Amino acid sequence: MQSASSTSIPAIEDEALLLSELLLWMDQVRKHMLSWKVSARGTAGGLQVIAEAEDHERLGGAMREKSSEGDDDDDDVLADRQLEQKQEKEKGALVNFFMTEEIRKYLRLKENRSGRKNFMGANVTVGAIGHACVAMKAELEEYMDYDVGDLCKDDWPLAQRLMVHGCDPLPRRRCLARAPPYYQRPLPVDQALWVLPDNRNVRWARYTCRNFQCLQNGTRRGFSKCGNCFKLEGSRWMMSKSRAISASEFLIEDVLREKAVGEIRIGLDWSVSVGSFAARMREYNVSVVTCTLNLGAPFNEVIALRGLIPLYISLNQRLPFFDNTLDLIHTNLLLDGWIDLQFLDFIVFDWDRVLRPGGLLWIDKFFCHKTDLDDYLYIFRQLSYKKRKWVITPKFDTSIKGQLYFSALLEKPARPF
Repeated sequence: MQSASSTSIPAIEDEALLLSELLLWMDQVRKHMLSWKVSARGTAGGLQVIAEAEDHERLGGAMREKSSEGDDDDDDVLADRQLEQKQEKEKGALVNFFMTEEIRKYLRLKENRSGRKNFMGANVTVGAIGHACVAMKAELEEYMDYDVGDLCKDDWPLAQRLMVHGCDPLPRRRCLARAPPYYQRPLPVDQALWVLPDNRNVRWARYTCRNFQCLQNGTRRGFSKCGNCFKLEGSRWMMSKSRAISASEFLIEDVLREKAVGEIRIGLDWSVSVGSFAARMREYNVSVVTCTLNLGAPFNEVIALRGLIPLYISLNQRLPFFDNTLDLIHTNLLLDGWIDLQFLDFIVFDWDRVLRPGGLLWIDKFFCHKTDLDDYLYIFRQLSYKKRKWVITPKFDTSIKGQLYFSALLEKPARPF
C-alpha cells in the first residue's frame, strides 16, 4: 500500500502546474487589456476596460502572493477570493448602473491596504445602500451630486424621502453638513428637559413653521401627528389634577412597578415624538433612545437640544441594537391601523430580537378599526408574552366611527437556548 505522502505528491504537482498556467493566462490578459488603456481612456467603454484590467492585475497579484506563501490556509484563501469575485461581479453591475461618480466611488469594493483580513475578518469593505435606491436612481444621483469637501446642499428632505421609500441606508457623503448660522450653546440637561430650545438652533428653511411658537399654536404647522408634541406633553404618563387619565393610558410609575426597583434601565421609544417620554423616563433614572423622523417639524433637533438621544431611522431599517439588550420598548402614534400586517410582523419580531428576557413591550394607544382589531392583536399574541396590562377602549377623539384604542404592557418570557 502506498503511503499518504507518496499519493499526495502527484496531486500537489498537478495543482502547481494548474496554478502556473492560470497565472500565465492572467498575465497575458492583463497585458492585452493594458494595451488598450491609452486608446480607451476618456470613454465609458474605456473606463470599463481599465477597471477590468486593474481587477485582473489585482487578482493576479493575489494569486502570486498565494503561491509564494505556500499551502497554509489555501482553502480559506480560495474561499475568500471566490467571495470577493462574487462581490466584485455583483457590485460591478450596481456601480455601472449609476452615472454620478461619487456613488460609483462609494459602491466600489475597498480592499484593505495591508492585503490581509482586518480585525473583523474581512478582506474588503463594502459600501452599502438600500435596494430601493435602484428604483430611485434620479433622486439618489441628485443627492450624491456635490463638490467633495464643500458645503452640502440643504437637501435633508430629499434624503428623508429616499429613506422613507426604501433607499435606506443612504450612502455616506464627503461634504460638510450645514448648521444654523447663529447656533447658541445648548442648555444643561437639567434645564433643557422641559423648555423649548432657542429658535436660532434650528435650520427652519425647509419647514412650514419658522419658530417654535408657530409649532405650538399655529393651525398650519406642516405636520399632523402628535398635535401637542411641541407643548412638551409634560403631564403625559403622570398623575395630574389638570387632566383625566383615560383607561387606555398607563402611568410610568405603574409600569415600572411591574418590575423590581432599578431593573428597567435602558429602553427605546419608537414614536412620533420630541423626546418627552424619554425626558420623563430620565427622571426615573431610565435612559431611553428615541427613534423618529422629521415629519414636517424638527423632531430630531429638539430631542437632541433637550439633552436626549435621537435615532434618525426609518421604519424600513433593522434596529441597530444587538439581541437581548434592551429592558423596555415603547411605541406611540407611529404604528397604527394604516400599517400592513406583514410589515408590522417583521417589526414586532425585530423588537423581540432586541428586547431581553423579562423586558417590557409597552404598546401605547395603538388604534385601528374594530374590524381589523383581531388581525393586529394576533401579531402581538403570537409572541406568547406575559400580559401585564391589556386594555381595549373606544376611540372617542375622532369623527371616524368604529375605531378602537389598544394598549398593552407585555413581558418577554425566558426562552431556551
